[in-house]
Amino acid sequence: MKKHFLFFLIAVFSFQLIAQENKLQLKSGDILLDFDLQVNTNINLNYCFMSFNAIPTAEIKSKIEGEGIQILEYIPKNTFVVSIPKNTNTADLAIYGVSAVSLIKGVHKIDPKIQNNTFPDWSINNGKLSVKVLLYKNADISITQELFKSSAHKVVDVNVFSNSITLEIDPSALSALANINDVWYIEPIDPPSVKENKTGRTLHRSNTINTNYASGRHYNGEGINIMMQDDGLVGPHIDRQGRVDQSFCVGCSSSSSNDHGDHVSGTIMGAGNLDPLGKGMADGAFLYVYSSSNNNYYDVPTIYQNNDVIITSKSYSNGCNAGYTSLAKDLDEQINLYPSLIHVFSAGNNGNSDCGYGAGNGWGNVTGGHKQAKNVIATANLTEVGGLASSSSRGPAADGRIKPDIGAKGTSVYSPVSPYTYDTYTGTSMACPGIAGIMAQLYQAYKELNNQNPPSALMKCILLNSADDIGNPGPDFKHGWGEANVFKAVKILEANDYLTDSVSQGDNRTHSISIPAGIKQVKVMTYWHDKEASTNASIALVNNLNTYITDPNGLVYDPWVLDATPNSSNLDQNAVRGIDDLNNMEQVTIDNPTAGTYILSVYGFTIPFGPQEYYVTYELIDEDVTLTYPIGGEGFVPGETELLRWDASNGNTPFTLEYTTDGGVLWNTITTSAGVNSSYYSWTVPNTITNEAKVRVSRNGFMDESDADFTIVGVPQNVTVNWICPDSIYVLWNTVNGATEYEVSMLGNVYMDSMTTTNNLTALIVNPNPSITDSWFSACAKVNGKKGRRAVAINAQPINNGCIAPPVADFTTNGSSSCSGNVSFIDASLNQPNTWQWDFGDGTTSNLQNPIHTYLQAGTYDVSLFVSNGLGQDSILISAVVTINFMPAPIAYNDTSYVNPAIFSLTTATNLVNWYIDTLGSASIYFGSPFTTPLLSTNTTYYAREIGGLLIYGGPLDNTMGGGGFYNNDRHLFIDCFTSSKLVSADVYAGTVQAITFELRDNSSQVIADTTITVQIGLNTLILNFDMPIMNNLELGMSSGNSNLYRNNSGAAYPYAIGTLASITGHNSPNSAGYHYFFYNLQMQENCLSDYAEATAVFMVPSDVKNITEKQFSISPNPATSFINISTDATIERINIFDVRGGLVFSKPYSVSSTSVDISKFAKGIYAVQLISQEISSVQQLIIE
Repeated sequence: MKKHFLFFLIAVFSFQLIAQENKLQLKSGDILLDFDLQVNTNINLNYCFMSFNAIPTAEIKSKIEGEGIQILEYIPKNTFVVSIPKNTNTADLAIYGVSAVSLIKGVHKIDPKIQNNTFPDWSINNGKLSVKVLLYKNADISITQELFKSSAHKVVDVNVFSNSITLEIDPSALSALANINDVWYIEPIDPPSVKENKTGRTLHRSNTINTNYASGRHYNGEGINIMMQDDGLVGPHIDRQGRVDQSFCVGCSSSSSNDHGDHVSGTIMGAGNLDPLGKGMADGAFLYVYSSSNNNYYDVPTIYQNNDVIITSKSYSNGCNAGYTSLAKDLDEQINLYPSLIHVFSAGNNGNSDCGYGAGNGWGNVTGGHKQAKNVIATANLTEVGGLASSSSRGPAADGRIKPDIGAKGTSVYSPVSPYTYDTYTGTSMACPGIAGIMAQLYQAYKELNNQNPPSALMKCILLNSADDIGNPGPDFKHGWGEANVFKAVKILEANDYLTDSVSQGDNRTHSISIPAGIKQVKVMTYWHDKEASTNASIALVNNLNTYITDPNGLVYDPWVLDATPNSSNLDQNAVRGIDDLNNMEQVTIDNPTAGTYILSVYGFTIPFGPQEYYVTYELIDEDVTLTYPIGGEGFVPGETELLRWDASNGNTPFTLEYTTDGGVLWNTITTSAGVNSSYYSWTVPNTITNEAKVRVSRNGFMDESDADFTIVGVPQNVTVNWICPDSIYVLWNTVNGATEYEVSMLGNVYMDSMTTTNNLTALIVNPNPSITDSWFSACAKVNGKKGRRAVAINAQPINNGCIAPPVADFTTNGSSSCSGNVSFIDASLNQPNTWQWDFGDGTTSNLQNPIHTYLQAGTYDVSLFVSNGLGQDSILISAVVTINFMPAPIAYNDTSYVNPAIFSLTTATNLVNWYIDTLGSASIYFGSPFTTPLLSTNTTYYAREIGGLLIYGGPLDNTMGGGGFYNNDRHLFIDCFTSSKLVSADVYAGTVQAITFELRDNSSQVIADTTITVQIGLNTLILNFDMPIMNNLELGMSSGNSNLYRNNSGAAYPYAIGTLASITGHNSPNSAGYHYFFYNLQMQENCLSDYAEATAVFMVPSDVKNITEKQFSISPNPATSFINISTDATIERINIFDVRGGLVFSKPYSVSSTSVDISKFAKGIYAVQLISQEISSVQQLIIE
């Protein structure tokens, strides 16, 4: 017999509570759960704390939920927030380990910051208290909203994602508000947000994975989209050219004084277009700009799914040591819902403040609740040599967890501000974008290695575990897990030194790690994105995993833990080995491990919501040294100071540094006493001009040097643009000592594009865009083809009014010979002519500026051009400029018919022919052989021209020219086609089997040819047969971006000529020209034409027919199907029937004047019926249906 469940609980727990205490850890303090369940039968759900003797298994939770009870949240220790329906069925739950149940009281729901009638200043305005009210997960927010309105509370904001409502209330109403059944927690509103590179790039090792030499890594964040929340619209600056979307920054300030976001954005993704020294971390990433409002975080699900935004960056505070707020909870939940998403924050600039942690000034002052979320990244402020800035906020988090997570350069960061300049700022605001940028680089690396976006839990794990340990040994509350080192991180990705698994309550998972001999240290981190915690819990960790490593001899190594006791001495102690019950990451390190197999154990100690997925990364550090700057391709300037950097394990011997200026023939000592455990050294660049410079570092017989040569040469000074005219641009600069040539660059769609190379001090370049109204120019010195550092770009405006002068006629063609007869003429006249008159030498003319002319006859032609403008005229005649060589005419065959009218089939010896009605340039009427004529009644001649030409190959032969990977974003190649031709085939390398629609588009992105091909994994030769018109900037790509085809991220050298037919000029990616997308070994064929061949349709009289007078005869029916009747005035002696080809298909003698003939077995078609009578014959047409 069943009992009512709520009544049953009274009986069960009256006994159990005598035997044990049930302590609950809330933010308002620890409480003991008494059995005080007074059921309110007037409401549908009673919200309670339900405590267990131990974490229930999934099976037990399922049985409890089967009683109608919903398990909503976890509160340490062993307690859940549950809802119990008023009419719940009875059940015996004692066997499930339930130890206590208590109704949640109003006093439990109020955040300590607004208890005892004390309120933060920012939450009180005009006597009203602004609070954020969190409802239970299963509460109906619309009903509660109406209830609030009826209670005279002002509803300020409703957030469906977090099931919360922001209210303005009378402070005296706080207790009554907390007693509303659906209300779970009340906290003050968030405080107002407060704003919180070369050496940065090298400190983080960002330069090592985005190199300036072809064979290096080229991870610049391409294909990664980032959301930045800051102080408004970013102002004009060419470092963000073509890679920013500000449409989501609705109502944002455009004031030039709001340059915090400008500076931050430059560190994330600035290209260094204006000044190469201002280049950011991920100069290929795309940025979406938002305001600093925390409400923007609730746009993240939409832009994650629609815009592939997977990294966010925010350098604003959110209160000092605010604890695990509802926003922190929401961000943790977002990251769990969207597995590639990561939020990056500044830790804050309150390093000397006392924010109530309990240890006085200097501790527990991370500025925000959102930064204390478990699954996000909070960043400390480091100097260029890895020292901690005194202003950098320190941990722990309010519940004792490790914060900040990581350190990055935030001191004296040089980055763009508007308009078109740079400034040097300091703060964790400048460190946060450094981490966001290098995360974009790592995300790109993972995508190229694995063909998909990465799990952010893995990426955070790799970032933390690969960090260089600075400050106290192991983790600490000042630097977190250390100084970011993206070079070490990317090597973990490339070596697949990571794994993933999951664990449930009470389970123990083990993983083997093989450690070879000679390893100085092994670092193993286990990380998991933890389930969002209850905002009411005093401890934010929900799923608690415990890890340890057992060495081959059975010795156990626990992870590093810190003492979070609120005392400055305790907080500054070194980490010790122990059990971590606070953090969602655990690191075990072992110094000088013996070779062998080590076992990592991952134990599900407390998994209230499981199974819990986790990631493990490991780094094996040997005694070798690795130079990280300069690594090759850099441009150093004589006399400047450079901060050399390297990676190495700790040791007792100083480092030796040397340099060479002759490619390694002779090495010069820089120092033999670089610090024992240092990883940097300031070096004054020598005055030797060279393109063969390298640096090397060594210690104890271990040595590393720059992977490629770098250049030492000065920077051009006084770069000046004398004019920008529609046809040309004139740039000049001062000489640079030792330079062998100079490269001039101009701002393109995204980057500074190389325009020309010269050994002069001036350059006259063709204006690539005569409609340009504003542009930027620069120059760099080169030594034997290797570039030095580029000068700071200068802005120049067009001076069209001063460009007009009498024209100077000139022109070019797409080639001196043609086998198709089609020739493109390109006007190359100077000084803006506005009239043109061409004479092509064959009696035809044109007044177009750039005509395409078709020659009908083979031969060599002289061509002239006359041009004029308002100030004068000029002409030019170029003799023998074009030679037309048609192929020999194909062999063609006549066709005959004994029927009139008739349809003929004309053939040639090849199928590749066009047919014409004349030789006067008329359009082709048919392609192929045979050609079936229309119905003819007279002899008619047609003309056939063969189409052909040599097959010509071009583009990269294969994908081995540099690094790269499979790629999914929408990219295409640009092709200039100079001659009417056909793209016959191209090679692609596929990562998956799928059908892809390949497209040829014109320079307006309109599809002009396409074909769908199912590609197989590996090399595929695509048969395309796309007709290529004469046009610049044709696009060769796919109909969608999810192609998973291989592309190179280095090694490309545009343009790639395809004979004289076409040229591959680049791609539509915002990345450097070293990238090449998808298509290799392109095969083209010019649409060559032959001379004309004649083929005639001829009507014939049957050979045995006399040429005599016709006597009348009749055929009926006609058309016919089975029989025909033939009659005549004379006696029929013979009837012959011929098919359309003239073949005799029926012949029979007669001696009658009329007869019938059976035609039922004849094929349908047109026939000729011949009647012979007394030396007289006559022919008529018969149609058989």
